[in-house]
Amino acid sequence: MRTQSVTRLEPQPRTGLIRCPGCDLVLTGCETDWDHLAVCPRCATKLQQGRRLSFNGELAIALTVLVLFLPAHGLPLLSINLLGKDISASVLTGANLLWTSYPFVTALVVFCASLAPLLFTLAILVMHLARRHGNIRLFRPTVTLIDHLRHWVMADVFMVSLAIACFKIQDYAELRFSLGLACYATLQILLSVLLVRVNTRRYWDAYLAPKPVTSIHNLIRCDHCGLTQYHGTQTHCQRCERPLHVRLLRSEQKTWACLLTAAVFLLPANLYPISIFFSNGIRLEDTIFSGVASLINNGMPGIAAIIFTASIIVPVAKILGLGFILISLHTSVAITPRQRMWLYRSVKWIGKWSMMDLFVIAFMVALVDRGRIMDFTPGPGAIAFGIVVVLTMLATDLLDTRLIWDHHERQTRRADANH
Repeated sequence: MRTQSVTRLEPQPRTGLIRCPGCDLVLTGCETDWDHLAVCPRCATKLQQGRRLSFNGELAIALTVLVLFLPAHGLPLLSINLLGKDISASVLTGANLLWTSYPFVTALVVFCASLAPLLFTLAILVMHLARRHGNIRLFRPTVTLIDHLRHWVMADVFMVSLAIACFKIQDYAELRFSLGLACYATLQILLSVLLVRVNTRRYWDAYLAPKPVTSIHNLIRCDHCGLTQYHGTQTHCQRCERPLHVRLLRSEQKTWACLLTAAVFLLPANLYPISIFFSNGIRLEDTIFSGVASLINNGMPGIAAIIFTASIIVPVAKILGLGFILISLHTSVAITPRQRMWLYRSVKWIGKWSMMDLFVIAFMVALVDRGRIMDFTPGPGAIAFGIVVVLTMLATDLLDTRLIWDHHERQTRRADANH
């Protein structure tokens, strides 16, 4: 397997200065060779990818996703024979059944599994057209939409959740997979390729190439289009015309607000039942913990480990990890700023996998439907758990990692002054 080389940028005041989006270090821009990667030497943030990707290739993939979108959602993913009754489930079957009683859970499932992938793909197409025709009024909002939606496109989590639901239902019914599953699986693979390939900074550079800056003084990076420019009397970006801010406004306060609220809702999410199963008139309520224990007792320790990790460890790890980073902005801690950056990236990457339990519930609602003989519904804990997922994901987006390095620089100056 071919390994990627790493080109490290040196902070020297030469032509083409840029500011690192992760730590705000001033660096000299460079052209990377094929299959090379340029990273910040201080915080290891990726700055430049050497692969010469075609815009037309991304356009073709996006069009293919749109072609597959209708059959992937219109055709059944699978069908089962439960107690003599044939039941089919598509992507939105469970959401339709949940809408009247649990609208928040339904909206969250539909948004992450269907609406976000659709809007993400459509935004790519509009961005291509706007770039070719030089339409800034269309180009700017679609780029913003792509940047915000990429973390909410969860087709991969949805597919893993479907596999877990199949394992849970296999003891009760015979499974039959349909053409819709092949379409949705292909759609998920193409979406994963788009998420890796589409870099909005490349599109901004193609729309309007940045002018090189040569002085190290008064440089600021636009948080929207990534342009490094002089920050004098101007208040808006030269390229995208968005307001310029040295740091994200009230980033720390907003992150704390989301994090503390998520911590409050984490209690009812674990104490109240997240699912309710009816079998022959017997009502069985499961919290997240009891559901994991039930899977172990039923001989599915692997599934239990996945659910335990995604529904218990991941939310707690996100809250504790972000809380530690926020506390470290005002205290001295043992780990380095670069290690805190690694912690932040890890928290951000694992964030979406907390949605797995809610996807599994939506599938179980769609498949287990035999009236009073056998039925499956979510419990009140599902609402609290959904709120935890949303707030922790918002918290990672709101945190400005440059604050970590601001605190580190203040500590370094204080230590130098004392000596």
